[in-house]
Amino acid sequence: MQTDGKIIYVAGNPDLYPLEYYDAESQTYQGAIPEFLAAFAREYGYDLRYFQPGPDDRRADLAENQQVDLISGCEAGDRYDHTDGEPLILFTSESGGGEEAYALFLTQVSPEQFQSDLRAYAARTSQAEWTGAVLQSAGDMPPQPVHPGLLWGAGGIFLALLTALILALFQLRKRRGAAAVQNRTEEGLDSFETLKEAFVSAAASPIRSGYSLICIHLDLDHLGRLWGYERARELFLHGAQTVRREAGAGEVLTNCGEDLLILKRTAEPEEAMRWAEGVVGQIRGTSAVSLRAQDAAAGVCPLAVSSRDFGHTLFHVRQCARTACREDQTSRLCGTEQCRFCQERWSLLDDFFRALERNEFQLYIQFFVDADSFRIVGGEALSRWYHPRQGLLSPSQYIPLLEETGQIEALDFHVLEKACAFLEELGGRQVQDFFLSCNFARKTFSAPDFVQRCIQVVQRFSFPLKLLILEVTESQQMNRSEMEQIRQNIREIREHGMRVIFDDFGVGFSTFHDLQNCPVDGLKLDKELVDNMQTEKGKIILNALVEVGHRMGLTILAEGVEEEAQITTLRRLHCDAFQGFRFAVPLPELEAKKRILRGERSLKDRDDKHEEDSHVE
Repeated sequence: MQTDGKIIYVAGNPDLYPLEYYDAESQTYQGAIPEFLAAFAREYGYDLRYFQPGPDDRRADLAENQQVDLISGCEAGDRYDHTDGEPLILFTSESGGGEEAYALFLTQVSPEQFQSDLRAYAARTSQAEWTGAVLQSAGDMPPQPVHPGLLWGAGGIFLALLTALILALFQLRKRRGAAAVQNRTEEGLDSFETLKEAFVSAAASPIRSGYSLICIHLDLDHLGRLWGYERARELFLHGAQTVRREAGAGEVLTNCGEDLLILKRTAEPEEAMRWAEGVVGQIRGTSAVSLRAQDAAAGVCPLAVSSRDFGHTLFHVRQCARTACREDQTSRLCGTEQCRFCQERWSLLDDFFRALERNEFQLYIQFFVDADSFRIVGGEALSRWYHPRQGLLSPSQYIPLLEETGQIEALDFHVLEKACAFLEELGGRQVQDFFLSCNFARKTFSAPDFVQRCIQVVQRFSFPLKLLILEVTESQQMNRSEMEQIRQNIREIREHGMRVIFDDFGVGFSTFHDLQNCPVDGLKLDKELVDNMQTEKGKIILNALVEVGHRMGLTILAEGVEEEAQITTLRRLHCDAFQGFRFAVPLPELEAKKRILRGERSLKDRDDKHEEDSHVE
């Protein structure tokens, strides 16, 4: 039938993937419905155009103003003004006893001949053909004709699986669209829960092999130390924009800490690897700051080889990305022989909570000595894991793992409890001049309930609270709200009689700013500063930090003191206390307690002792 190329205007649905959605890169509507309408227009000779395509859903306004002939991408329950007759049902799915219908509405301004032609064409398209078309639009089947007999011939089982999958995709997309505003982060990323929901849906589908979970790891902690928080933040935003720009329509992108995560639809793992390497290359090459190869890398985990458990897969893909950074690689593929290290770390993480219950974590104490008298004045509470299979583990083997996976909080409070018990026993033996410090991860210290949880622990013990010192690591990787929470927690902790010091002090640019805003009691100079003090610049920086700290009434402690030259320089600068292997290695709780109770507090005649594979955390 000749229509002389009559123009038909369509109002599209920008967010009904994979039936119909707006593709920002091409600035057109994509999906099964646009393909259906394009095929209809070719056969019947219409010039069919989407009216002002864009990411906003304008269908209600366009229908009310009678500006279009067709309202597309409609769902069960949708209603629009000035429509003509019943909606044209394209596709239906049943799930849980309910029915989902997807349709077109013809408006009152659309030509009668057009309405007749479109209804006739739609009547010739079977549900089986729609199933194949939708799956092809989702990128989950090769772009080739799907014969209806293949779908119906399997006794309906295969079609039922596919229909259930399509319905799940529709429902997921609808939920994401309804919660888009509250689920988007300030960087324009999807929420973490949205990614988790999409992963669960994809992992349960019969075509899970068409997906990969990709992690782009950015070493923001290193960059923050070099360039400051703001520059590191700029890099993160640059990375997020790059990944978003390269992502396909409907793909979910979020972040987990300093990692960018994307659930990507790919035909083969090699394709996912090429995509990830291209993104990493762009981030490295177009960043405003100079990046090392170790500053950005990717981990790729095809769902075909991954666990169906989201937490397990997330752990593996993040570990692969970090390992790629450490080994100067651009990317690393999960599920290969290279993943043995990841599996070992997962097993260790799996053992962690049982280890707490079984009291496998033991308290160790590393002494602080007075800089003038070399008398023991306090100690730092450390942990050592006596693993039933692997033996004694140093903190370097498990602390980074617990921090990366968000489990460090449990260990932090476990050590705090043991430290309080240690101080209580010393107090019962009339030792009232020995302090003990406890490390807390940034995530633990910045929690809104941190002070409350600390008080709940210390109230179970009896000792002078001034003897308990909490160490918080100075960090560039905190937003304003997190830093303000830390400041508030510091103030409240000190109001309850405990003391707070900055650990690893002097490794970032915001150091003096933090001193002005955080009412701490002391500074613990970072080992890197102590190691570099013999250089002219190192000596100047160290001298400035100690002088400013003292002017503010703060106690200055130095860690990592191992050489006589370091001791001489630090004493000349009037540093207050030292910690390091030159004086004492970390000792088991019982041995440290015996030494204190016997009154063996002088380390003036020091031994050059070292603990093999010790690592102070």
